[in-house]
Amino acid sequence: MTETGLYARALKRFREEFIPANRGKTFTSEEIHRFFQLDRKPNGTAVKKAIGDVLYNLSHVNKTPELEQHGKSYRVIDRTLNIIEWWKATKGATMKINWPRGIEDNTSFGFEDSIKIYHKDLIVIAGEGNSAKTTFCLNLTVENMDTYPIYYFTSEFNDSKFIDRMAYFDWVNIYKEDGMPKFVLAEQSEHWQDVIQPDAINIVDWIYLSDEMWKVRDIMKSIIANLNKGIAIVVLQKRTYKQVGEGGEGTKDLASVYFTIRNDKELKHPVLKVEKVKTPGTGIDEEAHTILNPNYREWGFKIVGNGSKFHDITSLGV
Repeated sequence: MTETGLYARALKRFREEFIPANRGKTFTSEEIHRFFQLDRKPNGTAVKKAIGDVLYNLSHVNKTPELEQHGKSYRVIDRTLNIIEWWKATKGATMKINWPRGIEDNTSFGFEDSIKIYHKDLIVIAGEGNSAKTTFCLNLTVENMDTYPIYYFTSEFNDSKFIDRMAYFDWVNIYKEDGMPKFVLAEQSEHWQDVIQPDAINIVDWIYLSDEMWKVRDIMKSIIANLNKGIAIVVLQKRTYKQVGEGGEGTKDLASVYFTIRNDKELKHPVLKVEKVKTPGTGIDEEAHTILNPNYREWGFKIVGNGSKFHDITSLGV
């Protein structure tokens, strides 16, 4: 076979066989060689050269490149437009999320009016150790389990520990008529993006990587990509000396809502701060009260009932 014929065959097989099997992935020339098992073929060296020419031409020579090269890796350029048919959407179609509240004293953060939540939103709760992050998530779960499907992903609870924890939520019925719980608890300690339920409230408590914490942002990005009409609530650990959670400022960029929780030494109880709300609800509520922009505001609170109830939620201002 001529060199020109070998190139044409390599190009044809690359487009028709390799690309469909590896769409959306980055790859190297060595991975293409393994895919076609070139080391087992007598003309493998010649085919490898032809493939190298294909990769170079498709990424550098062609007027409209088909590949993008980064070092030794390549990516197929996808020029498909994912059109958002915004004109078909329902105006003001927000999700009515019930937030944690003071069960015994009727205090609240006021987020029902001051924070708008839309489909595919990502909410981050970045808190110090033992600062009520899990209590916040469990209260979100029981406050919304009668309205939305909820999937709670945990890396800390087992069955015995969780049933003991939920025994203190005696102020709400967490079971359906058939005796099954109103939400799903699942063990997940990695690859959280793979199990996201697209049309549900997904609570990930918590994302932790033993190293390379910069990957948290990529995980969060993948979680958002797997959402449809649902949302995700992600818990991150926050060091006392840092303003944001593990993963850095990049995690804040992706969030529609970003909370931090610290253990305040002077107040001797936790303080929640709203670091970011992309779409705040402002104006006047039904009782003619002014709805304040929640960005950068703080609330102190206490936890009672063996870690089950919020109490004495108090605005500390900005």
